Amino acid sequence: MTPRYSVFLSYNRGDGKAAQRIQRWLETYRLPRRLQGGGPAFADDGRRLRPVFRDIDEMRVAPDIDAAVIEAIGASAYMVVLCSPASAKSEWVAREIAMFRAAHGDDRILPLLLEGTPETSFPPALLHRADGRALMPLAADIPGEGERLALLKLVAVMAGVSMAVLVQRDAQRRLQQIAGAAALAIAVLAVVLALVVQNMNARLAEEKQRVRAGTLSNYMLDDLRAQLKRAGRLDLLTAVNEGVAKSWRGQDLSGLSDADLQQRAKLLLAIAEDDESRGDLVAARVQTEEAMRTTAQLLAKAPNDPARIFAHAQSQYYTGMVSWRGGERTRAATAFAAYRDLASRLIAIDRSKPDWWMEVGYAENNLGTLALRARIDTAAAQEHFLSALKAFAAADALRPDNHDTLMSLADTEAWLADTQRLAGAPEQALAARARQKGILDRLAVLDPQDRQVTTDRVAYELALARISIEAGRPDEALPRLSDGKDKAATLAANDPQNVRRRAQVRMFSLMQLKALLLRPPARRPDAATLAVLNGDCAKDRATLKADELADFCEILVARRTGTPPPPLATGGDRLTERWGLDLAAERNWAMKAEEKAR
Repeated sequence: MTPRYSVFLSYNRGDGKAAQRIQRWLETYRLPRRLQGGGPAFADDGRRLRPVFRDIDEMRVAPDIDAAVIEAIGASAYMVVLCSPASAKSEWVAREIAMFRAAHGDDRILPLLLEGTPETSFPPALLHRADGRALMPLAADIPGEGERLALLKLVAVMAGVSMAVLVQRDAQRRLQQIAGAAALAIAVLAVVLALVVQNMNARLAEEKQRVRAGTLSNYMLDDLRAQLKRAGRLDLLTAVNEGVAKSWRGQDLSGLSDADLQQRAKLLLAIAEDDESRGDLVAARVQTEEAMRTTAQLLAKAPNDPARIFAHAQSQYYTGMVSWRGGERTRAATAFAAYRDLASRLIAIDRSKPDWWMEVGYAENNLGTLALRARIDTAAAQEHFLSALKAFAAADALRPDNHDTLMSLADTEAWLADTQRLAGAPEQALAARARQKGILDRLAVLDPQDRQVTTDRVAYELALARISIEAGRPDEALPRLSDGKDKAATLAANDPQNVRRRAQVRMFSLMQLKALLLRPPARRPDAATLAVLNGDCAKDRATLKADELADFCEILVARRTGTPPPPLATGGDRLTERWGLDLAAERNWAMKAEEKAR
């Protein structure tokens, strides 16, 4: 059953103001866009927590307080206990902990220390398990860590992501959001006033120009954007973005200060991200072009300034991504190459900075992925991935055991293995996958709870099986597919709201079917067994939101039944986005089988 609440807040009435503040923070927090969250505490989008239960809000009309608490506890994914000297003495808090433990066990009870120490502020019920064994849970510590960091620790646990990665990505997002506050804040003022004021006097016009240049505080931008998104007013946010973009388009940059130019570029990239998330790639391209013009102006003033080289590199990166998504692959390749060249300039300035090596690795990875997915140019892709590995290895040597660096190394080895598989070099592909496995094992030791590592280790099993299938060794692939499918099914069962996990289970089944169809007819299972593995392709398309998987499913139906395969729903790159399927080649395989059957 899907939980109604992400969190049940248990607290003493004396901590009511803190409880209200924490409830508001949790309900408005969103995971950074590049992190994969999920689990029972999160809504379907994987980034937003479900509502938080706080009894003063939820039980005002409940006729039976005990019944209402019991119902809310059963409908909550986690309990957060606000620990203070007052709550340590509260019988009500103790009762709530006991009821939640009976319903959900110990693992989902998360202490949050408001004041004091664990010895003075933990309710006694927290200090032992249901069977009476002693327990000293690790608490998120507001006095020791600060409120935001402590609350991020709770979110990391509920999302199943690394605390270090969440803090880093959260900080990066906040920096991006607060940049350019003056320009956005005044642009909002200009847009709103334009709707109600027909004739502006000279003083208002001067004010508009002043704020457009960026003279208000960065905090104002942070607060404004957060409030618009929190209120769900994406329509107003879009109108504001359009107003800013229109007022800045073609603006003479020569009169702006360096600080204003920096704010302008960061805000334009933030707007481009908003546009891209809405699917408006035309608007996103316009914003990236303006950001590019702005960072180019900054760089021209100080060509060897690392901060300005980095800023212009980010403009090139966003230009490449938006162009790729819009089908402009040549433009994307040009932008990614410029991104790499700028990152290489950073290395030439300071080879001891791991972040610069990471930028080179990211750029080479982008170029390799584009070459592979768009054209299946395995020679070019391999060259780029090998260069990316060298850059990430240099970063790893300078900053050992960094999560992002190790994940980048593992991902690049996976891309290299796929490239070698498609190039018809299975032994090289297996060697790259073995190196990937070693890195994932290293990450698992560093953080056994890292959900992304767990997911990647299951995907590794699928990847090895695909190497065997494409090398013409289906019998070698089938045991690995069966074992990997069981692991994927366990992950999906533990996270029933996660559509991507369910899709992974289906892909294991479809690859099992493909392997079996590669056997001679006499060695295949009966038609009913094959049909079960094939499953319901229309249901896959409707419920899993994965056209590439549904297309592959329909191709296998055609191959299994000897009928013509239907047209593909997916288009664009030669390889699909998630699983790197060459659907055109798969379709040709099915058509040849159908022609042979005739």
